[in-house]
Amino acid sequence: MMAASLLRRDKRATAAHLKADLTRTDNSSGLRQLQELLDAVLNPEKPAADTDALDWCKCLIAGGEGFEEFCKTVHSYDNATLCGLVWTANFVAYRCRTCGISPCMSLCAECFNNGDHTSHDFNMFRSQAGGACDCGDSNVMRDSGFCRRHQLGTGENVPSIPRDLLLMSEMVLPRFILCIIQYLRDGYIEP
Repeated sequence: MMAASLLRRDKRATAAHLKADLTRTDNSSGLRQLQELLDAVLNPEKPAADTDALDWCKCLIAGGEGFEEFCKTVHSYDNATLCGLVWTANFVAYRCRTCGISPCMSLCAECFNNGDHTSHDFNMFRSQAGGACDCGDSNVMRDSGFCRRHQLGTGENVPSIPRDLLLMSEMVLPRFILCIIQYLRDGYIEP
């Protein structure tokens, strides 16, 4: 069985090899290998707490690159003009009364720190019930308070994402999500 031999190899090297196979014109061998590997890694017979399966999925999604670096690379192609980061209770956020049009305006730490709020009337707070970052939303804050990433017009300068960057994630994520749905349907019981 091909999957058994792939499972014994280095995860990152195997993922990089599969990605290279999948970028070829005749990628049937790479597709077959990836499907067999995913069948083994996402086997519903395995316990849900199998961290090795998650590690395999991360390596495959990243195509052999480090998962954190892959996420940063994908994030660099984000051309959204609004942040919209959603948080839950106990999240530390900022409110700048100088930039805010609405008294409910909130900023995540990343947007606040990447904006220019020097000499502004602002405070840091711990969210009681949750919220969302308003950076880039001119309905609730002045444009001058937007961080560098969400300033109006910056989304136009971001190049389109290379096709091969998301190649592996487009093949692995649907199978991963299906596996999670199947796990939940089969009767997840909270410990």
